[in-house]
Amino acid sequence: MATALGHVGDELRSAAGGNLVALVLYGGLARGRHRGPRSNVDIAVVLEDASPERIQEITPVLMAAWRAAHVDAWILARAEIPGLAEVFPTRLLDIREHHLVLHGEDVFAGLEIDRRLLRLRVEQELRNLSLRLRRTLVTLAADPASAAAYLTTTARPLAIQLAVLLRLAGRTVPAEDRSAAIFAAAAEAFGLDGEALETLASLRQGDAPAGDVRELAGRVQVVATRAADVARSLDLESAS
Repeated sequence: MATALGHVGDELRSAAGGNLVALVLYGGLARGRHRGPRSNVDIAVVLEDASPERIQEITPVLMAAWRAAHVDAWILARAEIPGLAEVFPTRLLDIREHHLVLHGEDVFAGLEIDRRLLRLRVEQELRNLSLRLRRTLVTLAADPASAAAYLTTTARPLAIQLAVLLRLAGRTVPAEDRSAAIFAAAAEAFGLDGEALETLASLRQGDAPAGDVRELAGRVQVVATRAADVARSLDLESAS
């Protein structure tokens, strides 16, 4: 993968020239948690000028990278990054904490994230997950395999939101960036259903679902609702 990313970097520098501010690896591979062919390779391509004409210059490189190694590019203009931190605070926080500069400037180091906006976004993401899980209880009631597959996709996003919630509440975030570790810490800190979260983490690792998948979906839905309630109740003045 390092060779493939090096090739992408060389090709982007050649295509974009001085317009390429930075090429930054983030996501699972940056955390050391890449899941092989099942996972995309997430990169941020930061340009000085991200107009359609300048993006066209790098399109062939990015299309080839996607076909070759599932390299998924988030194309940003340097000037819009502070604003993106306001509307996507959890994503930018995750990138700030877990990234590797492949080329150019470290545009994410020291990026300011407003804790009030972060709290609001965490609650929004958790509420959205809760609502989608309620819908799943209906639409996939007769299809346990599809329900299990859907639950698997919720595990990592839920873990990311719970990790931010731990941080906002002044609790210790596990040094080991694994969903299971985050779930265990959040269950203890906020009184969440630790057994359901442990089962969800196992499901993400490829274990066969144990018991009634619909029941598990319901329990995870309750976890998401409870965590959203915790986010809403946070006193950010006293949380350190």
